[in-house]
Amino acid sequence: MKSPHPAADSPKHAHATAAAGERPRTLPKLAVLAAAALLASACAAPSGTGQATGKAGGDAATRPPAASAADATPQNASARATAEPAADALPQVDLTPQLMFQLLASEIAAQRGEVGSAAATYLSMARQTRDPRLARRATELALAERSLDHALPAAELWHELSPNSPIATQTIESLWISTGRLADAEPLLRARLDKARTDRRLPETYSLLQRTLTRAPDRKAALAMLERLAAPDASVPAARLALAAVAHAADDAVRAAAEAEAALKLDPRDEDAAVAAARYVAQTPRGSAGAIALLESFVKREPKAIEARFSLARLLAAAGRSDDARAQFETALKQEPDSPGILFSLAQLAYQTKQPKVAEDYLRRYLELPAQVQRDNDPAYLFMGQLSEEAGRTADAIDWYARVRRGEQFLPALTRRAVLLGKLGRVDEARDLLRSTSVGSVRERVQLTAAEAQVLREAGRDADAYTVLAQALERNPENPELLYDHAMAAERVDKLDAMEASLRKLIALRPDYAHAYNALGYTFAERNIRLDEAQALIEKALELAPNDAHVIDSMGWVLFRRGQFAAAVEQLQKAYKLRPEAEIAAHLGEALWQAGRAEDAQRVWREASAREPGNKVLNETLARFKITR
Repeated sequence: MKSPHPAADSPKHAHATAAAGERPRTLPKLAVLAAAALLASACAAPSGTGQATGKAGGDAATRPPAASAADATPQNASARATAEPAADALPQVDLTPQLMFQLLASEIAAQRGEVGSAAATYLSMARQTRDPRLARRATELALAERSLDHALPAAELWHELSPNSPIATQTIESLWISTGRLADAEPLLRARLDKARTDRRLPETYSLLQRTLTRAPDRKAALAMLERLAAPDASVPAARLALAAVAHAADDAVRAAAEAEAALKLDPRDEDAAVAAARYVAQTPRGSAGAIALLESFVKREPKAIEARFSLARLLAAAGRSDDARAQFETALKQEPDSPGILFSLAQLAYQTKQPKVAEDYLRRYLELPAQVQRDNDPAYLFMGQLSEEAGRTADAIDWYARVRRGEQFLPALTRRAVLLGKLGRVDEARDLLRSTSVGSVRERVQLTAAEAQVLREAGRDADAYTVLAQALERNPENPELLYDHAMAAERVDKLDAMEASLRKLIALRPDYAHAYNALGYTFAERNIRLDEAQALIEKALELAPNDAHVIDSMGWVLFRRGQFAAAVEQLQKAYKLRPEAEIAAHLGEALWQAGRAEDAQRVWREASAREPGNKVLNETLARFKITR
């Protein structure tokens, strides 16, 4: 089983934001009657008193916070609360019974999940009363619903009614940019930068601006606009870094690298610039070697630059320079011994260099970090489960997997836990675990179904596995994953018509699904039937996936079946070089044998048998040829 763990993003905050349970797309609870009282006081406030606090929709602590320029997108709606003074005069609004009813009805609708309806009502009330607080609430609700169609008019009205509100301005900027209206946003952005120059806040302003512009539909147009806006700030490192980020988003790696290196030249001690420059340089023709050289030079000048050293270590690891990477990680760890990112990365590196015990030691140090150190333990639990499983400590693995909470790692951990329970003979317990787990999407339910089928298959209950998948397919007849798994299960119980039907349907739905062509072609070849059709199917699979070892193996096998032994050997040797697996070795050995190369065949078989002594296909082949290990 391959390591599912990507390298940590930062030594300080690795996995700190990894999913600990996917946040549901619902609004925070709102005490409706209390909100009504607040609304009453807000609406009754005289014009220009400055007493309003933006509570048109309830207390700020209990409602979605307003969006900012960086966060006012459907994906990042209401991500953070921002307080601002009441800079604009507020209208005199009479709280009529009808208005009170609409306010209460809107909040109740929002609590029931009818957020779009609530947003529309708030927008209507805002137009009627000209109260910016109601327009703000309409915007928040629309953003929480991820509805740009509703958010745009609400935010435009909010900005119209509160032209001096930084939050309103930033929100409409972001929404205009997200919807491609760069020309509308440009004057506001220019004014914001002018103010930032006066206030000496250019670095943070450019940081926010780059985050917004990288989300523009037309990144090249966004880059051109930023070039105009940033023209007065050519000597400001933050401006050059913003240009680098937007250039990168526009798929101009060379420009991105040049801008980031210019920022670094302006401030040779700027760690952010060094890290960004290395990231972009790695994507240019200079490649990882150029990026490594850049960071090596930087950490030599700035030996306490942890983030830069961490990035250097990751680049070295990716380049296969494991010893150099380990040295950099360990140097960084001496400087920051409680860094979860560095500890996790050292564990990964140890695993990749086939040192599972060392990997475990680093992971235990990770898990023993003080409680106040920000981290997410779930990736480490999953990793420890994998290490325990590979070491044959099945009970320990089950325990580690069981610790993983709802989130990104939850389903992988749950399915492995179920499979291991099945291997211990606790098949019913494994099935109950999978079936009792609630999931939020068809994709996740399919994953659980596939795991249940695997548990049954490994328990020798192929017929039951087929039934489970057939029932799931009835509920989701066009799901590609289910169609493929159902076809494979059908093949194992000799229901070839059902297998072919599922694969043909899958090919119709997903004509680029290489493994569907390959599976059907290989099945025909394995049974020595319809060989012309088998070869045509595998040729199509090879066209779609020319470097896939299993597809190449299939091509070798169909050529073998057709008596083209020399051509078969050529293909099978290529497949075996890519993936030296026992089943490919079985095929290659047979082709070598038939080509008159019996000694080579036996050598391949014995090599593979030493690596995978329990492989069923290889053992059956050895038995047929009366080959002893």
